[in-house]
Amino acid sequence: MQKLETKKNKIYPYLMSIALVFIMTLFGEFVKRSLEPTNIVMFYLLAVVIAAIRWGQGPAIATSILSVLSFDFFLVPPYLTLSVADFQYIFTFIAFLVVGVVISTLASKMREQIIQRQTEKLQTALLNSISHDLRTPISSVTGSLSALLDNDAGLDDVTRKELLETAFAESDRLNRLVSNLLDMTRMEAGALKISRKACELRDVLGVILEHLKEKIGARNIQIDIPNDFPEVSMDFFFMMKVFFNLIDNALKYSSADTPIDIKATALKDKVRIEIKDQGIGIPKEDLKRIFEKFYRVARPQQIMGTGLGLSICKGIIEAHGGEISAQNNPDRGAIFIITIPLN
Repeated sequence: MQKLETKKNKIYPYLMSIALVFIMTLFGEFVKRSLEPTNIVMFYLLAVVIAAIRWGQGPAIATSILSVLSFDFFLVPPYLTLSVADFQYIFTFIAFLVVGVVISTLASKMREQIIQRQTEKLQTALLNSISHDLRTPISSVTGSLSALLDNDAGLDDVTRKELLETAFAESDRLNRLVSNLLDMTRMEAGALKISRKACELRDVLGVILEHLKEKIGARNIQIDIPNDFPEVSMDFFFMMKVFFNLIDNALKYSSADTPIDIKATALKDKVRIEIKDQGIGIPKEDLKRIFEKFYRVARPQQIMGTGLGLSICKGIIEAHGGEISAQNNPDRGAIFIITIPLN
């Protein structure tokens, strides 16, 4: 599937280049009686520039060649033939092709420079964000341990326990951040290995809810799994990461007095799992982008994170041959929907 998508992405710019040439040729047909053919060349050069800026050098050069052939075949007498009545058009064709290649080269280089600058800015912003997210737990752990090691601080038992709990919580958070970064690196390198075995969904959720019990506190987590729900072929460890991220997000983005619903349904050849909260929901403009790497929805609250969690969830679910999506609950909150094939 991924190879097919890659192939489509490579072909698409060339198909659009053909469409551009077709449009310019159609326009030339309408104006060829009022304009000299050499003036119509300018419209084809415009198509070359558009192709170069939008899709790069390869499609732009293809546009140049197709433009020369279309210009000769449709707009230069004798029509509907590649022969030329006036020899001067030969020089026009050659000049057009050379100018088209030069323009496409320059425009594509300019495009690459713009993309490179944008990428550098994005990388800088991401590194700053990740550095901040890493520094915060490190600073908290260091501060807590320094206070505990200071014999002159005169800490009582309650304060010592609080400092130890802070150090442990921040260490756990730091471990998750590093783990997410490593998982994303493996995914991009194609080195994420999924080991699927028949697992009980209740067991996976049980481990995660136990791990999140401090955050859950008195929250009502409603689990609806039928008694005859089948075992699912999945990687226990990686699916724990998926449910941890989704339930943790539900806890973050909904108030403590609202429940979180987890519902599982067995379909014909797959299972469907829904995680629903009654929080603030997801802005419509962000619904299609929340699974992108490092993308974070702008929130008024200071909720920390790197924007990697949902992207990792998507990679893990797709590695299982499944799908993950998000939508807003008509009443209130967000719903994350996972489907995984049974076999």
